Amino acid sequence: MLEGCSTNAVVAKIHAIRGKMFKAENYRELMTRRSVSEAAEYLSRSARFRDVFGEADPNTVHRGFLEELLYRENFNTYIRLCRFQQLEGQPFYDFPVRRKEIQTILTVINDINSPMDSLSLNALPGYIIAHSRVKLMEVSTAKTYEELLKALKGTRYFKILSKIPPREDGSADYTECELRLRTNYYSDMLRRVREDLPGDSKHELEEMILRDIDGRNIINAYRMKAFFGFSAAEIKRRSLNFSCIGKKRMEKIYECESAEDMLEMIGGTVYGRGITGSGSIETAVYSEKYRYLCSKLAGATSAPVALYAFVELCETDVSNIVHIIEGIRYGANPAVIESQLIML
Repeated sequence: MLEGCSTNAVVAKIHAIRGKMFKAENYRELMTRRSVSEAAEYLSRSARFRDVFGEADPNTVHRGFLEELLYRENFNTYIRLCRFQQLEGQPFYDFPVRRKEIQTILTVINDINSPMDSLSLNALPGYIIAHSRVKLMEVSTAKTYEELLKALKGTRYFKILSKIPPREDGSADYTECELRLRTNYYSDMLRRVREDLPGDSKHELEEMILRDIDGRNIINAYRMKAFFGFSAAEIKRRSLNFSCIGKKRMEKIYECESAEDMLEMIGGTVYGRGITGSGSIETAVYSEKYRYLCSKLAGATSAPVALYAFVELCETDVSNIVHIIEGIRYGANPAVIESQLIML
């Protein structure tokens, strides 16, 4: 049971770290840097990331390693919080590890399906290896779908993916693999929350998870309609079968005749604020999610709710920084970069 985890200590610690996270003015200051090394130097002086640069010289660090450092710091912060509250080993709290496992598996499947030579091992976040029960090194070197299944034998992922037959060329249906992996992840998360959490925490976390699913479904539905002209039935089949606003309302979005109609209907939901002016459905939906999570974290009194919201906000923080660094690298207009950031 997770009731004992609803203590003030870890919540207070999360709020202290939250105060160090980047704000709009920090992002704008970062955007004034003219090179990746200048951006790294700025990050190395920030309260949020200075400790992670102990092993790296900001003047020589390359973009790929810089991104790894930032995401690793997110993960290590989560690990430190779990150890502080002795949450390690409790089933609910492994959700960041499971996300990384799924991300790694999907990267491998995408590489297997790609006609170009690639090495998933290069994209493997090495910092999660010690925390995963999956043989990630073996997974990352799989060259065919059958080799991947062999590497996953004995894990929950083998049971899921072994039901999807490989194609004749050794590849697999990426969309079906992703749908089944994410369905299992969210089903398990919701089950744990409903079974192990007390009243208020249970309802708050269930809503947070379901809203995350809604956002994912809405963005994917719009892409499927706008770029591929998929029918309502095709969109529904490729969407996660959970919803916070209700399955019937989601299905009405799927049934829109055009992408423009879909945008208008999404604009009438809690996820659609600012959708017209942003120029990007992703930015609009994720910005609303960010505002919502900031509000939930500000009022959080239980460890599970605070930690879940905090991990999500940390991912957004680093995603924004990585986007800025990419823009700096390619000389993008700062105004364009800022319009695509997720922030208050």
